[in-house]
Amino acid sequence: MFLRQVSRQLSRNAPKFFRPVTSTATAAMRSMSTAGAALSELASESPHVDVVRYEHKNLKLTLKGVDYNADSLAAGLLECGLIPGDVVLSWLPSHFSEQHILQFACSKAGLTLYSLDPSLAVTNPTAAKEALAKALELTEANVLISQEAGDDTNYIRLVEEVIPETRIFNFDDGMQFLSPRFPHLRLPIHTGFDYTDKAGMIPLSDMLCPTDDVEGALKATGKTVSGTTPLMGELVVGQDGIPTKTGKSLSNDEVVKSGKWPEFSSILKKEYREVEGVGVVF
Repeated sequence: MFLRQVSRQLSRNAPKFFRPVTSTATAAMRSMSTAGAALSELASESPHVDVVRYEHKNLKLTLKGVDYNADSLAAGLLECGLIPGDVVLSWLPSHFSEQHILQFACSKAGLTLYSLDPSLAVTNPTAAKEALAKALELTEANVLISQEAGDDTNYIRLVEEVIPETRIFNFDDGMQFLSPRFPHLRLPIHTGFDYTDKAGMIPLSDMLCPTDDVEGALKATGKTVSGTTPLMGELVVGQDGIPTKTGKSLSNDEVVKSGKWPEFSSILKKEYREVEGVGVVF
């Protein structure tokens, strides 16, 4: 999906690598910084190390590939006006590469990421719409990121039923997105590549901003991020798949220590991992 576009950008504009630092200095820096910053250091030291392969689309990424994509997405989110402490709700499958890139992007930008399992939509679309609406209300998400379609399910149409404004809004008009029911929501995003029949949502590929200057974008917000910055939000879900409340948020340091995000943790350990799972797209 959006990683293909980035690979083309990489071939035209090779990113600058960070200056290597000694192992002692690196360890000290990682203990004080976010997981996203630690990823950048690892990518500087070992850019060509393969760390993950996805069965979905048979995609393999190196440390530098993960870092470049996460950096570009973090910069894009910040350039769109988000600031550390804002909230992202992911309605993506856990085996999608976009989900793990998003995790690192949120770490770099100081955003809190909540995740809602989209598989309920395959068996019970009505319940899935209720779950999405409740998740948006509970988290007060500023950003929603959904897959376009998968497992013979059109997620765009489900989003439109939950957030009717996405049917009539057009981002080409240059106006701020507004939904009276979800007043905190500013950026509804999908993993497709175009605006055809979905002008009220932004393609994830259009959110990429490969400036190699996330630090500059963060500085412009007047806020800082660190290992104690909240990263992983928790949705407490009932047996029917509907969120009932939010749980405890974990900081960058706590997410790394707990291993709650397996792929996130293995990448930071430079451990190669095969991610199973495929998606059937229209």
